[in-house]
Amino acid sequence: MEKKSPSTLSILAKAPLFSGLSPAQLATLENNSAVLRLDKGQVVFFEGAEAKGLYVLLSGQVKIYKSSSEGKEQILHVLGPGEPFAEVPMFQGTRFPANAMAIQPSSVLYLEKSVLTRLMERDAGFAMAMLAALSQRLRQMATMIGQLTLREVPARLAAYLLHQSEGKDSPAFDLDMSKGHLAGFLGATREALSRALARLEDQGYITMRGRNITIEDFERLRELSEGETRLK
Repeated sequence: MEKKSPSTLSILAKAPLFSGLSPAQLATLENNSAVLRLDKGQVVFFEGAEAKGLYVLLSGQVKIYKSSSEGKEQILHVLGPGEPFAEVPMFQGTRFPANAMAIQPSSVLYLEKSVLTRLMERDAGFAMAMLAALSQRLRQMATMIGQLTLREVPARLAAYLLHQSEGKDSPAFDLDMSKGHLAGFLGATREALSRALARLEDQGYITMRGRNITIEDFERLRELSEGETRLK
């Protein structure tokens, strides 16, 4: 278990699930949590285990994934700092629907369900803020899943790039995962991902410099992500 740093509270305040909480509510949350340090490759939880709490990634990266009986891996999400995970099965009282593993040395904040339940029972404002944030997050996840499962690889990639650009002051940003992990997340081979990136650049949608992406035409990229147009 790792000692909390002054930045923990600021990361919590920016987390989508807790962004509507007051400073006092955030402080209460932090005081009733624990920080866990994870090595690269360390499993946070396995699919099927009981969800007794939720996590907020403070630093590093964690992938959420499922494994088939043949050993094939499907990456569902790669999380960055500030993102919560396992909140849905925790609130539903069910088991984890997938596995979670650190893909970099990482730190996560862990909040037990009993602590959150007690805080929600004591503070109606806290409960309402949590429910509103959870509802919004579920809508965002449903939209993203639809975009990433019902379209071809270029459209899935376009949706992912638009999602990554949200909330940024510049059209340029670094990919938040390796191309290998991104291919797994999009349900594509590395070769298909490389071809899609090259075609997006050749046709003026984006420019690339290593892992840095600059979106050159947001409107055309949006049309591609929604299936209104296709790459030539």
